[in-house]
Order: sequence, then structure tokens, then C-alpha cells
Amino acid sequence: MKTTTQEIINHSFDYAKNLLEDTGQCYPFGAFVDKAEIVHPLEFEITDKKNIPNNESVIWSLNKFCEAELKEDKIIAYGLTYEAIVQLKEDEPGIETIAIDIIDNSDEKPPIYYYPYTSDKEGNIDFGDPFAVKR
Repeated sequence: MKTTTQEIINHSFDYAKNLLEDTGQCYPFGAFVDKAEIVHPLEFEITDKKNIPNNESVIWSLNKFCEAELKEDKIIAYGLTYEAIVQLKEDEPGIETIAIDIIDNSDEKPPIYYYPYTSDKEGNIDFGDPFAVKR
């Protein structure tokens, strides 16, 4: 695994875990690695509290911004983090996960990393074993 990939995962998982523990949910956010290989957080700024965009719009906007920065060679990698339901077996219900979708400037795209979790009525979060899925 590339160092930049691991740095994005470390930053993103820690932040997602804190969001889940503090609020019970994880709104979409990003992280990018600049040319000096420093990880920076990236969030969608909501200026109009009456018209809050849905998660899909936030992910699309973050992706559009990061793709432009990557294309212009301003960053070397980015990751978008969001909640996702993943169905592991056909006959079983989906599980809640935190997904970290990383894109870098290499020809081979990294897999999408998933961190399954459960929460109880008191809001306690328990994370299972992470896994990755090739694109």
C-alpha cells in the first residue's frame, strides 16, 4: 500500500470514527495529499442552512473539486469518505460501513476500503474488521 493511501485512510477513519461517536452519523467529507505529501481535510461548506444538499450532491461536489485539483497536478491523491450499506452475501441484509474511496495519480486505482460498524441504542459504536474491494 502506498504511503499516501495509508495517510488518507488514517486521517479519514479517525475523523469518521469521531463523527459517528459524537453525532451518530458520518456526513461525507474528503482528504487530499498535496505535493509535499501532507494530508489535508476537505469538507463541503454549507452557506445556506435552509437548503442543505443531500449526501450525493456533497460527494459529487467534493469529487469534482478533487478531480480538477488532481488533473491540474496540484494534489497527488484524495479520498472521499461516506456511509455506505454493503451487502456481503446475496441472502443477507446489508451492513453499515464507512467507505473510503481513494484516487491517486497512478494508472491503477486503489480499492475502496470499508469499515463495518454497528451501533446500539445508547449510541456506542463497535467497528468490525475492515476490508477492501477492487474496482
